[in-house]
Amino acid sequence: MAIRMGRRRIRASKSKKKIFFIAFIVFLAMLIQSLFFVEQKMKPTLLVIAKQKSEQIAKEAIADAVTKKIAQIDMDTAQVLDIEKDKDNKIRAINFNFQGYSKIMGEANQRIKNRLKEFENEKIEAGVPLGLATGSSFFSDAGPKLPVTFIPVGSAKTWLDPKLSEAGINMVMITVYLQVEVRLQVIIPFATDQTIVTTSIPITNSLVVGEVPDYLYNNPIGKPEVPRMQVEPPAK
Repeated sequence: MAIRMGRRRIRASKSKKKIFFIAFIVFLAMLIQSLFFVEQKMKPTLLVIAKQKSEQIAKEAIADAVTKKIAQIDMDTAQVLDIEKDKDNKIRAINFNFQGYSKIMGEANQRIKNRLKEFENEKIEAGVPLGLATGSSFFSDAGPKLPVTFIPVGSAKTWLDPKLSEAGINMVMITVYLQVEVRLQVIIPFATDQTIVTTSIPITNSLVVGEVPDYLYNNPIGKPEVPRMQVEPPAK
């Protein structure tokens, strides 16, 4: 009797181990299938979301770095642009001031270069909830956060871009923007891709009194008798 009871216990123990092993295999198979689904079906969506997150962080960081430097310089529009008027006080042309242009570009480029170097050294990471890839607002915050890493690729491109807008009768508002373009390598656990981040940062503005020809602003083709003005960087 004791021998039979011992055999039954051994068989029951083996049966439990077998059930546990089968359950583990099924769980592992489901896990692999789920990961395959995420990779094949959700990867494009997650990559787009990861790019958007990286662009947001990069834009905020670059804008913060540049504006802090500009505040230290106390930049004035007259330091960047030369405004020519005729005898009737009408604005004839707007050109870059070489000295001011070189100064602002040098300072901005150095600041952006340093910030990008920090990105490269720190390998900035952000989290994206896995549920966002479902496209459902109900599951947007669900699931674990997918780590997103991005690093800069190459050097940033920068240039100044003055914009003119009407500000009243015979008045124009001139705002000078620093345009920045950066290429980033965005990395998520099972995919990687590059994205180009562009941001426009206002660095100075000025209200100019004087009659302004229509072809200087709000007119992409200019008047027939006057070609559209192009503001180019000063020749080096």
